[in-house]
Amino acid sequence: MDRTPLHPLIAECDAHLVQAGIERISMYILLTGPAGLFREGVERLLREFAQDVEVRSCNCLTSNWPDERKPDCVVMDGDCLRQASNELEAARRHTRTTPVVVLLSEARRQHVDELIAAGVSGCVEKSASSELLFSALQLALAGGIYLPRSLLAASLSEPPTPADTAAQAGTPIPGPHLHLTPRQIEVLALLARGRSNKMIAHQLDVSEATVKTHLTTIYKAMNVTSRGQASAVAARMEKVCDEQLSKAINGRLSVGRLLANMESQHFRPGEILFHKGDSSGELFYVVRGTVRLSDLGIELGAGAILGEIGLFSPEHRRTSTVICQTDCELRTVSAADAIRLYYQEPEFAMYLIQLLAGRMEADKARRA
Repeated sequence: MDRTPLHPLIAECDAHLVQAGIERISMYILLTGPAGLFREGVERLLREFAQDVEVRSCNCLTSNWPDERKPDCVVMDGDCLRQASNELEAARRHTRTTPVVVLLSEARRQHVDELIAAGVSGCVEKSASSELLFSALQLALAGGIYLPRSLLAASLSEPPTPADTAAQAGTPIPGPHLHLTPRQIEVLALLARGRSNKMIAHQLDVSEATVKTHLTTIYKAMNVTSRGQASAVAARMEKVCDEQLSKAINGRLSVGRLLANMESQHFRPGEILFHKGDSSGELFYVVRGTVRLSDLGIELGAGAILGEIGLFSPEHRRTSTVICQTDCELRTVSAADAIRLYYQEPEFAMYLIQLLAGRMEADKARRA
Protein backbone atom coordinates (compact mmCIF):
# COMPACT_ATOMS: atom_id res chain seq x y z
CA MET A 1 0.00 0.00 0.00
CA ASP A 2 1.54 3.29 -1.15
CA ARG A 3 0.88 6.17 1.21
CA THR A 4 2.22 9.71 1.39
CA PRO A 5 3.11 11.47 4.67
CA LEU A 6 -0.14 12.51 6.37
CA HIS A 7 1.06 15.16 8.83
CA PRO A 8 1.24 18.66 7.26
CA LEU A 9 3.97 19.79 9.67
CA ILE A 10 6.16 16.86 8.62
CA ALA A 11 5.49 17.64 4.96
CA GLU A 12 6.46 21.28 5.54
CA CYS A 13 9.65 20.24 7.32
CA ASP A 14 10.43 17.93 4.40
CA ALA A 15 10.16 20.87 2.01
CA HIS A 16 12.56 22.96 4.10
CA LEU A 17 15.04 20.09 4.19
CA VAL A 18 14.88 19.63 0.43
CA GLN A 19 15.52 23.35 -0.09
CA ALA A 20 18.51 23.11 2.23
CA GLY A 21 19.88 20.13 0.33
CA ILE A 22 19.37 17.74 3.24
CA GLU A 23 17.99 14.27 2.77
CA ARG A 24 14.42 13.93 4.03
CA ILE A 25 13.98 12.17 7.37
CA SER A 26 11.29 9.50 7.47
CA MET A 27 8.44 9.51 9.94
CA TYR A 28 9.28 7.63 13.13
CA ILE A 29 6.58 5.80 15.14
CA LEU A 30 7.33 4.11 18.47
CA LEU A 31 5.15 1.11 19.37
CA THR A 32 5.08 -0.05 23.00
CA GLY A 33 3.58 -3.19 24.52
CA PRO A 34 4.37 -6.78 25.49
CA ALA A 35 6.27 -8.73 22.85
CA GLY A 36 4.24 -11.28 20.91
CA LEU A 37 2.01 -11.83 17.90
CA PHE A 38 -0.17 -8.76 18.54
CA ARG A 39 2.75 -6.34 18.69
CA GLU A 40 4.38 -7.89 15.64
CA GLY A 41 1.13 -7.57 13.68
CA VAL A 42 0.58 -3.93 14.64
CA GLU A 43 4.22 -3.15 13.83
CA ARG A 44 3.81 -4.51 10.30
CA LEU A 45 0.54 -2.61 9.90
CA LEU A 46 2.06 0.70 10.99
CA ARG A 47 4.71 0.41 8.28
CA GLU A 48 1.90 0.95 5.76
CA PHE A 49 0.81 4.22 7.38
CA ALA A 50 3.16 6.50 5.42
CA GLN A 51 5.98 6.41 2.91
CA ASP A 52 9.38 5.57 4.41
CA VAL A 53 7.85 5.29 7.88
CA GLU A 54 10.16 3.80 10.49
CA VAL A 55 8.52 1.75 13.25
CA ARG A 56 10.35 0.63 16.36
CA SER A 57 8.93 -1.35 19.26
CA CYS A 58 9.76 -1.78 22.94
CA ASN A 59 8.13 -3.45 25.93
CA CYS A 60 7.01 -0.30 27.73
CA LEU A 61 7.16 3.48 27.70
CA THR A 62 9.67 5.11 30.05
CA SER A 63 10.67 8.67 30.91
CA ASN A 64 13.47 8.53 28.34
CA TRP A 65 13.05 7.70 24.66
CA PRO A 66 14.83 4.56 23.36
CA ASP A 67 18.28 5.64 22.15
CA GLU A 68 17.27 9.20 23.19
CA ARG A 69 15.48 9.60 19.85
CA LYS A 70 12.12 11.37 19.95
CA PRO A 71 9.37 9.76 17.80
CA ASP A 72 6.78 11.65 15.76
CA CYS A 73 4.05 9.55 17.38
CA VAL A 74 3.66 6.80 20.00
CA VAL A 75 1.24 3.88 19.73
CA MET A 76 0.69 2.05 23.03
CA ASP A 77 -0.90 -1.26 23.95
CA GLY A 78 -3.11 0.22 26.65
CA ASP A 79 -4.53 -2.91 28.30
CA CYS A 80 -1.78 -2.95 30.94
CA LEU A 81 -1.70 0.77 31.66
CA ARG A 82 -3.86 0.63 34.79
CA GLN A 83 -1.41 -1.79 36.41
CA ALA A 84 1.70 0.02 35.09
CA SER A 85 1.50 3.38 36.90
CA ASN A 86 5.07 4.26 35.90
CA GLU A 87 4.22 3.83 32.24
CA LEU A 88 1.11 6.01 32.57
CA GLU A 89 3.21 8.66 34.29
CA ALA A 90 5.72 8.51 31.41
CA ALA A 91 2.85 8.87 28.94
CA ARG A 92 1.62 11.98 30.77
CA ARG A 93 5.05 13.57 30.41
CA HIS A 94 5.48 12.70 26.75
CA THR A 95 1.98 13.76 25.64
CA ARG A 96 2.97 17.41 26.11
CA THR A 97 5.11 17.26 22.97
CA THR A 98 4.34 13.95 21.26
CA PRO A 99 0.93 12.57 20.25
CA VAL A 100 0.12 9.25 21.92
CA VAL A 101 -2.53 6.83 20.61
CA VAL A 102 -3.64 3.99 22.89
CA LEU A 103 -5.00 0.63 21.68
CA LEU A 104 -7.65 -0.92 23.95
CA SER A 105 -9.45 -4.29 23.91
CA GLU A 106 -12.54 -2.54 25.27
CA ALA A 107 -13.15 1.20 25.42
CA ARG A 108 -14.76 1.85 28.80
CA ARG A 109 -15.88 5.44 29.26
CA GLN A 110 -14.16 6.06 32.59
CA HIS A 111 -10.87 4.58 31.37
CA VAL A 112 -10.95 6.63 28.16
CA ASP A 113 -11.79 9.76 30.20
CA GLU A 114 -8.73 9.14 32.36
CA LEU A 115 -6.47 8.67 29.33
CA ILE A 116 -7.74 11.80 27.57
CA ALA A 117 -7.32 13.77 30.81
CA ALA A 118 -3.72 12.53 30.90
CA GLY A 119 -3.14 14.07 27.47
CA VAL A 120 -3.57 11.03 25.21
CA SER A 121 -4.50 12.04 21.65
CA GLY A 122 -6.63 9.04 20.81
CA CYS A 123 -8.05 5.69 21.94
CA VAL A 124 -8.66 2.96 19.35
CA GLU A 125 -10.31 -0.39 20.02
CA LYS A 126 -8.31 -3.43 18.91
CA SER A 127 -11.31 -4.66 16.95
CA ALA A 128 -11.15 -1.54 14.71
CA SER A 129 -10.03 -1.68 11.08
CA SER A 130 -6.64 -0.51 9.87
CA GLU A 131 -8.32 2.47 8.20
CA LEU A 132 -9.74 3.60 11.55
CA LEU A 133 -6.31 3.27 13.15
CA PHE A 134 -4.75 5.33 10.36
CA SER A 135 -7.49 7.95 10.74
CA ALA A 136 -6.77 8.16 14.47
CA LEU A 137 -3.05 8.58 13.81
CA GLN A 138 -3.67 11.23 11.19
CA LEU A 139 -5.94 13.18 13.54
CA ALA A 140 -3.50 12.85 16.46
CA LEU A 141 -0.58 14.09 14.35
CA ALA A 142 -2.67 17.08 13.28
CA GLY A 143 -3.29 17.99 16.94
CA GLY A 144 -6.78 16.51 17.32
CA ILE A 145 -8.29 13.84 19.59
CA TYR A 146 -9.77 10.55 18.36
CA LEU A 147 -12.47 8.77 20.39
CA PRO A 148 -13.67 5.18 19.78
CA ARG A 149 -16.79 4.90 17.63
CA SER A 150 -18.39 2.51 20.11
CA LEU A 151 -18.08 5.14 22.84
CA LEU A 152 -19.52 7.86 20.62
CA ALA A 153 -22.41 5.59 19.60
CA ALA A 154 -23.12 4.76 23.24
CA SER A 155 -23.12 8.46 24.10
CA LEU A 156 -25.81 9.06 21.47
CA SER A 157 -28.06 6.23 22.71
CA GLU A 158 -27.63 6.67 26.48
CA PRO A 159 -29.34 9.40 28.49
CA PRO A 160 -26.83 12.13 29.37
CA THR A 161 -25.23 12.18 32.81
CA PRO A 162 -25.28 15.40 34.89
CA ALA A 163 -21.65 16.00 33.89
CA ASP A 164 -22.43 15.50 30.18
CA THR A 165 -25.41 17.86 30.37
CA ALA A 166 -23.37 20.56 32.06
CA ALA A 167 -20.50 20.18 29.60
CA GLN A 168 -22.85 20.44 26.62
CA ALA A 169 -24.54 23.49 28.10
CA GLY A 170 -21.15 25.10 28.74
CA THR A 171 -21.78 25.61 32.47
CA PRO A 172 -19.91 24.25 35.49
CA ILE A 173 -21.52 21.96 38.05
CA PRO A 174 -23.58 22.84 40.06
CA GLY A 175 -23.92 26.16 38.27
CA PRO A 176 -23.45 29.64 39.77
CA HIS A 177 -23.36 28.30 43.33
CA LEU A 178 -20.12 26.39 42.76
CA HIS A 179 -17.49 27.61 45.21
CA LEU A 180 -13.85 26.53 45.17
CA THR A 181 -10.97 28.04 47.11
CA PRO A 182 -8.06 29.69 45.24
CA ARG A 183 -5.89 26.65 45.97
CA GLN A 184 -8.55 24.27 44.65
CA ILE A 185 -8.77 26.38 41.48
CA GLU A 186 -4.99 25.98 41.08
CA VAL A 187 -5.29 22.21 41.49
CA LEU A 188 -8.19 22.03 39.03
CA ALA A 189 -6.35 24.19 36.46
CA LEU A 190 -3.41 21.79 36.53
CA LEU A 191 -5.72 18.77 36.39
CA ALA A 192 -7.35 20.22 33.28
CA ARG A 193 -3.93 20.35 31.63
CA GLY A 194 -3.48 16.60 32.16
CA ARG A 195 -1.12 16.78 35.15
CA SER A 196 -0.90 13.79 37.48
CA ASN A 197 -1.29 14.11 41.26
CA LYS A 198 2.48 13.80 41.62
CA MET A 199 3.11 16.58 39.11
CA ILE A 200 0.50 18.85 40.72
CA ALA A 201 2.03 18.25 44.16
CA HIS A 202 5.51 19.09 42.85
CA GLN A 203 4.38 22.26 41.07
CA LEU A 204 2.37 23.57 44.04
CA ASP A 205 4.96 22.39 46.60
CA VAL A 206 2.48 20.29 48.58
CA SER A 207 2.15 16.57 49.33
CA GLU A 208 0.29 14.14 47.09
CA ALA A 209 -2.06 13.45 50.01
CA THR A 210 -2.98 17.14 50.06
CA VAL A 211 -3.69 17.05 46.31
CA LYS A 212 -5.93 13.98 46.76
CA THR A 213 -7.83 15.76 49.53
CA HIS A 214 -8.37 18.80 47.29
CA LEU A 215 -9.54 16.59 44.42
CA THR A 216 -12.04 14.76 46.63
CA THR A 217 -13.54 18.10 47.64
CA ILE A 218 -13.49 19.36 44.03
CA TYR A 219 -15.22 16.23 42.66
CA LYS A 220 -17.94 16.50 45.30
CA ALA A 221 -18.50 20.21 44.65
CA MET A 222 -18.66 19.68 40.88
CA ASN A 223 -20.76 16.51 41.12
CA VAL A 224 -18.31 14.49 38.99
CA THR A 225 -16.65 11.12 39.54
CA SER A 226 -13.55 11.08 37.29
CA ARG A 227 -10.61 13.19 36.19
CA GLY A 228 -11.97 13.25 32.66
CA GLN A 229 -15.33 14.67 33.74
CA ALA A 230 -13.63 17.22 35.99
CA SER A 231 -11.33 18.29 33.14
CA ALA A 232 -14.24 18.67 30.72
CA VAL A 233 -16.13 20.92 33.12
CA ALA A 234 -12.99 22.82 34.18
CA ALA A 235 -12.23 23.71 30.55
CA ARG A 236 -15.49 25.73 30.55
CA MET A 237 -14.94 27.46 33.89
CA GLU A 238 -13.89 31.10 33.69
CA LYS A 239 -11.96 30.94 36.97
CA VAL A 240 -9.89 27.99 35.74
CA CYS A 241 -9.11 29.68 32.41
CA ASP A 242 -8.15 32.86 34.29
CA GLU A 243 -5.81 30.86 36.53
CA GLN A 244 -4.11 29.20 33.55
CA LEU A 245 -3.59 32.52 31.78
CA SER A 246 -2.44 34.18 35.00
CA LYS A 247 0.45 31.75 35.22
CA ALA A 248 1.78 32.98 31.90
CA ILE A 249 0.90 36.66 32.40
CA ASN A 250 2.58 36.81 35.82
CA GLY A 251 5.58 34.75 34.75
CA ARG A 252 4.66 31.74 36.85
CA LEU A 253 4.83 29.26 33.96
CA SER A 254 7.82 26.96 34.38
CA VAL A 255 9.08 26.79 30.80
CA GLY A 256 11.99 24.64 31.92
CA ARG A 257 9.66 21.99 33.32
CA LEU A 258 7.45 22.17 30.23
CA LEU A 259 10.45 21.58 27.96
CA ALA A 260 12.16 19.03 30.20
CA ASN A 261 11.87 16.21 27.64
CA MET A 262 13.38 18.18 24.77
CA GLU A 263 16.79 17.31 23.40
CA SER A 264 19.73 19.11 25.06
CA GLN A 265 22.82 20.33 23.25
CA HIS A 266 26.10 21.67 24.63
CA PHE A 267 28.08 24.57 23.13
CA ARG A 268 31.53 26.02 23.84
CA PRO A 269 32.36 29.72 24.36
CA GLY A 270 32.57 31.50 21.02
CA GLU A 271 30.52 28.89 19.19
CA ILE A 272 27.90 30.37 16.85
CA LEU A 273 24.39 29.03 17.39
CA PHE A 274 23.07 30.49 14.12
CA HIS A 275 23.70 33.42 11.74
CA LYS A 276 21.38 36.27 10.84
CA GLY A 277 19.42 35.31 7.72
CA ASP A 278 19.73 31.55 8.31
CA SER A 279 16.65 29.42 7.74
CA SER A 280 14.79 28.88 11.03
CA GLY A 281 13.42 25.49 12.02
CA GLU A 282 13.52 25.50 15.83
CA LEU A 283 13.67 27.67 18.93
CA PHE A 284 16.01 27.27 21.91
CA TYR A 285 15.69 27.34 25.69
CA VAL A 286 18.79 28.28 27.70
CA VAL A 287 19.30 25.77 30.52
CA ARG A 288 22.63 27.28 31.62
CA GLY A 289 25.17 29.73 30.28
CA THR A 290 24.95 33.05 28.44
CA VAL A 291 24.38 33.78 24.76
CA ARG A 292 24.74 37.10 22.91
CA LEU A 293 22.57 38.42 20.09
CA SER A 294 25.46 40.15 18.33
CA ASP A 295 23.40 42.33 15.95
CA LEU A 296 21.31 43.68 18.84
CA GLY A 297 23.92 43.78 21.62
CA ILE A 298 21.67 41.76 23.93
CA GLU A 299 22.76 38.98 26.30
CA LEU A 300 20.38 36.22 27.46
CA GLY A 301 20.94 33.81 30.34
CA ALA A 302 19.41 30.71 31.91
CA GLY A 303 15.63 30.51 31.51
CA ALA A 304 15.51 32.54 28.29
CA ILE A 305 13.92 31.45 25.01
CA LEU A 306 15.40 32.59 21.70
CA GLY A 307 14.79 31.94 18.01
CA GLU A 308 11.02 32.30 18.28
CA ILE A 309 10.77 35.27 15.88
CA GLY A 310 12.41 33.39 13.02
CA LEU A 311 10.30 30.34 13.75
CA PHE A 312 6.96 32.14 13.51
CA SER A 313 7.77 34.85 10.96
CA PRO A 314 6.50 34.37 7.37
CA GLU A 315 10.05 34.23 5.98
CA HIS A 316 11.30 31.76 8.65
CA ARG A 317 14.64 33.56 8.81
CA ARG A 318 16.90 34.36 11.77
CA THR A 319 16.87 38.05 12.73
CA SER A 320 20.25 38.08 14.51
CA THR A 321 23.47 36.13 14.85
CA VAL A 322 23.68 34.36 18.23
CA ILE A 323 27.05 33.54 19.84
CA CYS A 324 27.65 31.52 23.01
CA GLN A 325 29.50 33.71 25.52
CA THR A 326 30.13 30.86 27.97
CA ASP A 327 29.73 27.08 28.12
CA CYS A 328 26.06 26.63 27.33
CA GLU A 329 23.42 23.94 27.57
CA LEU A 330 20.39 24.57 25.34
CA ARG A 331 17.21 22.61 24.76
CA THR A 332 16.06 22.47 21.16
CA VAL A 333 12.34 22.76 20.32
CA SER A 334 11.49 21.87 16.71
CA ALA A 335 8.85 23.75 14.72
CA ALA A 336 6.46 20.80 15.00
CA ASP A 337 6.94 20.57 18.79
CA ALA A 338 6.57 24.34 19.25
CA ILE A 339 3.30 24.43 17.29
CA ARG A 340 1.97 21.36 19.13
CA LEU A 341 2.81 22.95 22.49
CA TYR A 342 1.17 26.19 21.34
CA TYR A 343 -2.15 24.39 20.77
CA GLN A 344 -1.97 21.95 23.70
CA GLU A 345 -0.69 24.34 26.39
CA PRO A 346 -2.62 27.64 26.59
CA GLU A 347 -0.11 28.95 29.14
CA PHE A 348 2.74 28.31 26.69
CA ALA A 349 0.79 30.05 23.91
CA MET A 350 0.26 33.13 26.07
CA TYR A 351 3.93 33.05 27.13
CA LEU A 352 5.04 33.07 23.48
CA ILE A 353 2.61 35.84 22.56
CA GLN A 354 3.93 38.01 25.38
CA LEU A 355 7.52 37.18 24.49
CA LEU A 356 7.01 38.09 20.82
CA ALA A 357 5.15 41.29 21.69
CA GLY A 358 7.80 42.34 24.19
CA ARG A 359 10.65 41.80 21.76
CA MET A 360 8.87 43.65 18.96
CA GLU A 361 8.31 46.60 21.32
CA ALA A 362 11.99 46.54 22.32
CA ASP A 363 13.03 46.45 18.67
CA LYS A 364 10.72 49.39 17.92
CA ALA A 365 12.24 51.35 20.81
CA ARG A 366 15.79 50.70 19.56
CA ARG A 367 14.93 52.02 16.11
CA ALA A 368 13.21 55.15 17.43
